[in-house]
Amino acid sequence: MSIPRKILPALGATILALLLALGVYRSLTTTQMVSIATGIQGSGYYELGQKIEQILRSDFEQQPLEAPLIFQHIDSHGPQENLQLLAHREAQLGMALEGLSVKPKESGSADIRGLIKISSSNLHIIVRPQLSHQLGKPITQLSDLVDNVRRRLGRPLRVYIGSPNGSTHTVMSHILTYYKTSTGTDLGWELTERGSYVDAADDFLHDRIDVLCLLVATGSPVAVTMSQHGLLVPLSEGVINAIHTLHPALSAQTIPAGVYNKDFPSVAITTLGAEDILVANGEVSSRLAYQIVRTLALHWPELQTGMLLPEDFSKAQLSQNDYFPLHPGAVAYYKGGNVPLWPWFEGILAVLIEQRDIVLSILGGIPTVYALLYAWVQRRRVTHLMTQIATLRHQDEIDHTAIENIRMHALTLMAEDKLSRDSYTSLNEFIDAQLSQTSLKSDRAAKLAAQKESAPPPSP
Repeated sequence: MSIPRKILPALGATILALLLALGVYRSLTTTQMVSIATGIQGSGYYELGQKIEQILRSDFEQQPLEAPLIFQHIDSHGPQENLQLLAHREAQLGMALEGLSVKPKESGSADIRGLIKISSSNLHIIVRPQLSHQLGKPITQLSDLVDNVRRRLGRPLRVYIGSPNGSTHTVMSHILTYYKTSTGTDLGWELTERGSYVDAADDFLHDRIDVLCLLVATGSPVAVTMSQHGLLVPLSEGVINAIHTLHPALSAQTIPAGVYNKDFPSVAITTLGAEDILVANGEVSSRLAYQIVRTLALHWPELQTGMLLPEDFSKAQLSQNDYFPLHPGAVAYYKGGNVPLWPWFEGILAVLIEQRDIVLSILGGIPTVYALLYAWVQRRRVTHLMTQIATLRHQDEIDHTAIENIRMHALTLMAEDKLSRDSYTSLNEFIDAQLSQTSLKSDRAAKLAAQKESAPPPSP
């Protein structure tokens, strides 16, 4: 069955429309799970992650007829594990500390892209009030806890530095390196590296920990709890400058005097801090990233619970120069662009652009292929008609009516653009040639018959 030449463009448009309809159908019927890697229960990241999940679940802005999204949080041991979950595609969103938790990219792993700067975390070094009396000297900064501590206390100084995958542990490791130790034993310390912030706070209250180190946002609930039971101590300028030089993402920060209560701290505390970033798996679509940023921007005041976050969302926007490169969807929102296209459509466009040379070659070859195919179809039609005529010619008496019907059928095909004029002309020439040969054959037969009739009968 041949395809009319006139309907080929319409047929191509129909096929394209069907492909687009299939993409729309899949987009509308496929439910997407979005996992948010947060932190261990009781940590600041865990609380922020729960709040983000609650906002996205309750009022995630989507266009009508879009497939629903299901948001869920994943407990983890801190930002390093969060980044591993994102890189291994086990989570789509996660909390991370800027510049501290990134390891060299593994082969085949996903990229990490920034979405929103949520807050700034500062290192809170909290000591028991009785510790100064036990050491026999005032504690004015962390360096007062590194000399002859074991001899003065008669036991090791018990210091909580967070779990190995946590941000607090990362910062405290840099501080220990500054004091030329990795285990704290040389300083007379006994390190505690297990349990959540809540567990560590409970140990602090029950005299099982002497020093509590927490890298949390100012106003974090666990820091508020400790403000009633401990003292904040600062880092020396030398420690801050040395660590900042090697790790620029860690910078000097100040915890204002009286921010928790009149005695916590009684004076401004200089310490180290870094930005808390909501990051995304690089394979999250630009459309989804845009919608997540937009939703959190609209509900920014709701994230203030328990945290002293920037009052204006614009102050939390990431710049292009930050450690985590911005996700294209977040860039589109910050620049006031429109919502990006659906992921499946973006995928098709990406493939077409990436393989544009091949696509252009295919498109350029379509006319040639069509011309060859059209010529082949023409030849088959003409050959079929010629075969019918040749069959009629071999009969005893040629059927002129049948031949004329074939001629008229060919004329109809030409009118319907199913047969070219050249093919029609060739067919007519073939018909005339066949009729001419048939006429000559008939004339010779008639002459022979006449000669037989005029010849004298044979003698007896």
